[in-house]
Amino acid sequence: MTDPVAARQAAKAAERERLTRARERRESRGPSGVSGFVQRKWRWLGVGGSDAVEAVLSLLKETVAAGVPEPERAVLTQALEGDPDRENLLPAVRTALRLRPPESVLGHMRSLWATGVRWLNEGGLERCRLLCSTAPGLDLMSSRSQAVSGGPAFSLFATAATRGAIPVPNRFLGELLTWAPLPVIDDLIDHGGLLAEDAPWTARDEQEGRYLRARLVPEKVTAGEAGLLGWQAYLRRQSFLRGETLIRQEPDDVWDLLYDVVMEGDVAAIDALDAALPRTQQIELRDLKSGALSGQWPPKMTEDRGLWRLMARLWQPRETVDAGRSPFYALVALNRSYELVRAGELEAAAQQAHSLTRGGGSGRKVPSELMQEACAVAAYASAGRSEHLDSTARRDKLLDLAEEYAERAAELGGSVAERNLRIFRTWRETRKNDRGPFNNPFLDIGLDHAADGWEARCREVFRQYEGDAKAQSGLNMAEERIRRALQDEAGWDVFYQVPLDRSRYVMPSQVPRLLVPPLEALPRRIAVTSGGELEAIRARAAVELLDDFRTSAPHLDRHGSTR
Repeated sequence: MTDPVAARQAAKAAERERLTRARERRESRGPSGVSGFVQRKWRWLGVGGSDAVEAVLSLLKETVAAGVPEPERAVLTQALEGDPDRENLLPAVRTALRLRPPESVLGHMRSLWATGVRWLNEGGLERCRLLCSTAPGLDLMSSRSQAVSGGPAFSLFATAATRGAIPVPNRFLGELLTWAPLPVIDDLIDHGGLLAEDAPWTARDEQEGRYLRARLVPEKVTAGEAGLLGWQAYLRRQSFLRGETLIRQEPDDVWDLLYDVVMEGDVAAIDALDAALPRTQQIELRDLKSGALSGQWPPKMTEDRGLWRLMARLWQPRETVDAGRSPFYALVALNRSYELVRAGELEAAAQQAHSLTRGGGSGRKVPSELMQEACAVAAYASAGRSEHLDSTARRDKLLDLAEEYAERAAELGGSVAERNLRIFRTWRETRKNDRGPFNNPFLDIGLDHAADGWEARCREVFRQYEGDAKAQSGLNMAEERIRRALQDEAGWDVFYQVPLDRSRYVMPSQVPRLLVPPLEALPRRIAVTSGGELEAIRARAAVELLDDFRTSAPHLDRHGSTR
């Protein structure tokens, strides 16, 4: 409902003003007041008691002084002289009040109501009772008042007094939207009494129209308009969708958390994101987490490249991945094969790479750049495995397979793949007793090819191998090979290089489709209807009461009841 404190203050102020006017009238008339003879005449017009007569006389004096048409002026003057015309007075009063400003009409209606003058028909009396109430919101919500209706201004008053709980009839909306206070329009929006199809922004100025469109049709608001509104939720959403760097909020909002979890793959923030997402996106996130247990996701998720980084972080496959299921699974399979190489598990790496080179069990085509990388990994793993075999036949079979893979990689183009093929053939053609290890020493110590910091890494791994003389010996050999390569003119190019292109292994960092919350309407920014705004609406509604004037005045008998 309308702010009850403001409403009561406005009503009390109006009542104080009425009492002040009544006191001034009594003082100006002297101690005698209205004579009993005059009061008896007025009783025939439904005016009982000196206060009621004074209220009516005040109304008549003001309207006559303000100017009225001559026929009505004559009737009003006759009444002021103590001889009211029972047949013509009420129509004349109605005509005279129509010429007064709404605030004056409301003041006189309050005075008449307070002194018991009932010059309105039955419907008008109910509306007048509510307009003169000091707590109209409560009265309007009572069962007695729920059936009360009226004109446009009264309907708006009912809406304003109840904070939108009582809607405005559709037939009045077009007229009221041009002048209704913005807080009342906001009340209607909050309660669903005003919808997008009503297009209230067309009846308001540019600034208010922009605000109302953001409230009702946010998808039609431009970024420039959102900037004028200072609508940060809209602007941050747009920045996220464009992949721009966001200025972090304190505390983190949903866009900060989406960036951390989806774009950066920070799974530590996934629970906070779950709590911040709307229900629909929350369900999608939970389905994604559930799928990570087995690596099984619906196509809509595996096709959303913006989710790949998060899915890859959540899923740690322990078995061979079917690379042919989709490009996502192919990329996961490629990364798994490379990680197995760095871990020294060459047989598992070869098996995983083989799934890529054959398109996986599903027979779907693997992207050519991933196929080339898989061939390079498979060649490396096969050659490395051959060094641990005693059987010449088995060793030659693996070397033949490694050469086949290296050739396939070279056929797909690229100087690195071609150099790898030359390195492999040179190494294979060298007598076994004269050639060194085939493996890349950087990969042996768990680093990418040609990575910086290899010396510190060697010291770290050496400490880890403390007590394992064989492992430390192998580490020393790898370090020595790196140092010799530094002195060689070819540098790191003397080693078989995997990956061919490291960027092919990177999970894409882009905006996901499934987890982005929809654009929500701008939250309400306008304060509740003030007491002054409610009074202005009340005054307009009081003018509508003039249509409810009776054509003939009621008669009070000697007991004060109306006839």
